Amino acid sequence: MSKAANGIAVLMTVHNRRMTTVACLKRLLPQLHENDRVFIVDDGSTDGTGEEIVRLFDCSIVRLIQGDGTLYWAKGMALAWRTALESETNHQSLTTNHQPPFSGFLWLNDDAMLCGEALKKMKAADDGESLIVGQLVDSAGKEVYGLNVNGWVNGNFVYVPRKVYEKVGMICGEYAHAWADSDYAMRCKKAGVPIKSCGIVGCTEWHELRPMLEGKNVAQRWRLLFDPKGWNLHDLWLYRKRNFGIHIAILSCIHFLLHVLTDKKL
Repeated sequence: MSKAANGIAVLMTVHNRRMTTVACLKRLLPQLHENDRVFIVDDGSTDGTGEEIVRLFDCSIVRLIQGDGTLYWAKGMALAWRTALESETNHQSLTTNHQPPFSGFLWLNDDAMLCGEALKKMKAADDGESLIVGQLVDSAGKEVYGLNVNGWVNGNFVYVPRKVYEKVGMICGEYAHAWADSDYAMRCKKAGVPIKSCGIVGCTEWHELRPMLEGKNVAQRWRLLFDPKGWNLHDLWLYRKRNFGIHIAILSCIHFLLHVLTDKKL
């Protein structure tokens, strides 16, 4: 690893994808500089993910944080971020092994298989003032995640420079799972923070964001309204209320309820 005065904090949340997580870290670590660190929340994995991370990687570089299986993506990322900030405070209180505050925070999904130039592309695009989003392509070369033409942001590879964090804050851990990345992008736009792509940084395969409704009865669809990885009504309400106001939130939730409970597109 090459040297750098201020490192970045890579933030990850993982669950039961041991081989995928290890493959991701093996692509990431050779690209890190001396003061870069990885803060990875293992949210209650039962397949040995946490144990494998401890066995294979230097704990002074890859910090494992144990979750209980209830954090999911948004709360897990918030925990990783808080831990990174706490580590700065702890380092600053020491007279030796002093680590400067992180220059930025990189959100990384463990199913993102980074190319060898991913972090170099990110840093080349970094002007210190913008939210930087990396594009991910599937095996056919089609862009599947990142910053799309409508300005929507997927949280698979997102770099938050220090100045952006100081202006916008951390990711919102009130969300159960999804919506937190879109919420952060909305907060950036309101704060006047530009959002830009740094190009293709790796590959992954597209997956459905929510379970299909077809073939499910009313009781099964109702349960999906409260499933953190389903059609989560709480996250929709929070996102709409925070970003568009209570009246839009009410209308959106009514529309959403009718869609899920009737299994019809409205």
